[in-house]
Amino acid sequence: MFNNKLLAITISTLALLSGCQSMADEATIGVPARVVNTDSSIKILNASLNGSGASGTGGQECCMSIPAKWKPGMTATLSWTKDPSPGVNPDGSRPPKLTSEISTPEWERWVKIHKSNYKKMERTIPLPKYGETCGVTFIFLPCDGIRIVIDCDEKYSLFKDLPGGKEFYPELARRAGGAKTCR
Repeated sequence: MFNNKLLAITISTLALLSGCQSMADEATIGVPARVVNTDSSIKILNASLNGSGASGTGGQECCMSIPAKWKPGMTATLSWTKDPSPGVNPDGSRPPKLTSEISTPEWERWVKIHKSNYKKMERTIPLPKYGETCGVTFIFLPCDGIRIVIDCDEKYSLFKDLPGGKEFYPELARRAGGAKTCR
């Protein structure tokens, strides 16, 4: 019995040490992430680079992993889920009114149909150059355009002196290179 316990402890210790070693070799850093959606016709539910990312709530979240240092030729898999018709189902129906905190069968049916309309998207993109990073900002533009900003100086120049109110998102989309018309 003693030998079995010793063997189990040895195997567990080796597994933990090998896990720590593999993490040390990855050379990544944890940074905050934020989703900014400039396209009012859709809702972004989440976004990620290589599986690490943020929800589409718009606030800054912690944390996702990125390579500690940028190198030329780096690519990443950008994935996101969007709701192409927020608040409306494909048949044009709006959600039923809830009269209490408890959902109704009608509400559950509407939500099931609505969620089936979500679109999962994915692209392999060149990882934008960065030096000092202030986190990852996913900027969603009209016509499924996306701009990823990781570098602090680039983020500052994009967001510096943006107008408030209704002009904020259109101006950010223009600065980020968003399309004016979709093909």
